[in-house]
Amino acid sequence: MASIKEYSTKHGRRYRVDYVKPDGKNTTKRGFKRKPEAEEWANRNAVSIADGDWVDPTKGAAKLHEVAEDWLVLNELLKPSSTDMNLTIWRGTVKPYWGERKVKDITHREVQRWVSGMGYSPSWVRNCHSVLCQILDVAVKDQRVKKNVARGVRLPRKVKTVHVYLTMQELKDLADECVRHGEIVMLLGTTGLRWGELAALRPRDLDPLNNRIHVRRNAVYLDNERRWHFNTTLKNHKRRSVAVPKAVMDQVLAVASNRRRDELIWQTRDGTPLHSPGHRTWFDGAVKRMQASAKQAIDEAKAAGLPEPRAFERITPHGLRHVAAGLLVNAGANVKVVQTQLGHADAAETLNTYADLFPDMLDEVAETMDGMLAEVVDISRAPSVLRQEGAGKAV
Repeated sequence: MASIKEYSTKHGRRYRVDYVKPDGKNTTKRGFKRKPEAEEWANRNAVSIADGDWVDPTKGAAKLHEVAEDWLVLNELLKPSSTDMNLTIWRGTVKPYWGERKVKDITHREVQRWVSGMGYSPSWVRNCHSVLCQILDVAVKDQRVKKNVARGVRLPRKVKTVHVYLTMQELKDLADECVRHGEIVMLLGTTGLRWGELAALRPRDLDPLNNRIHVRRNAVYLDNERRWHFNTTLKNHKRRSVAVPKAVMDQVLAVASNRRRDELIWQTRDGTPLHSPGHRTWFDGAVKRMQASAKQAIDEAKAAGLPEPRAFERITPHGLRHVAAGLLVNAGANVKVVQTQLGHADAAETLNTYADLFPDMLDEVAETMDGMLAEVVDISRAPSVLRQEGAGKAV
């Protein structure tokens, strides 16, 4: 049973609650200005102890950066790329804002305000919120707080990615426009490889006899450690072989012929993998020239009163993965083939990502079923005739 006692301070009279913790040790909660407040707290505390969800109030005084030390140890069990991103978010965004706060003092409303006012892209805001949630989950498991106040906040909606699809001719034109590495553009745009998968390729991964590339690893640059890491455990934990058009394979073989079996096919002067090209790079320049050329063609068509050609949309190296998906579907590939080629976890992921590439085919299915049924029975004849014939055979 808890007991409430009065004591004096320089600020006046105060009340404390003396009680026994679940481990049998005596402890005190001090600082109540009024006796009813102390009684109310003592009652709630007794219920928590009885229900088995009691939390030691003194543990909640730990600051978030102290709890984060335990979280960082758990974080090391993740893939190096995930660990690196979480560390970047913790150091750059979460720690400066929350690091010195006591975990017991953080409120749901404060987290909501932080999320709503962050001002970053929806995906990055979600990543930052996830890191805070993970740390507070550790606080809950360590019985520093009863619940994770970061759970249940309203997060910004993810912006749906608008995929850019190119024809094979447009892809070839883009590759030709590149001052170098045109073969990379063709390879990404026809196979759907991720940049990290391409960056990790070696001559030993090529199978020119079967026009296949064996994807065995993925190259990731770790910003916090300033080094490259090769993941042998790929996304979705699956190695795969991708089909490569023979003409593209020949281009890749021409580059690989200058490398030893275990060397990187594409590498920098110091032998490290190529970074994905961003702004003001060979790829960015080629895209801008394609856009300018398309705009000029549109202007000339307008002036001549002719049908306007379509504009060349802005595209990134990763966007070539979507180009490959579009070309595969146009070539007649079904969902399962596209899933295997792109390395998706399952066909549902492929359908969710590229729903616009798979139009409703219910009419075609119905027609096919009609044809199958017609092979079994002549449905053009009246059902009554069929029944009479059946009755005659029975006699």
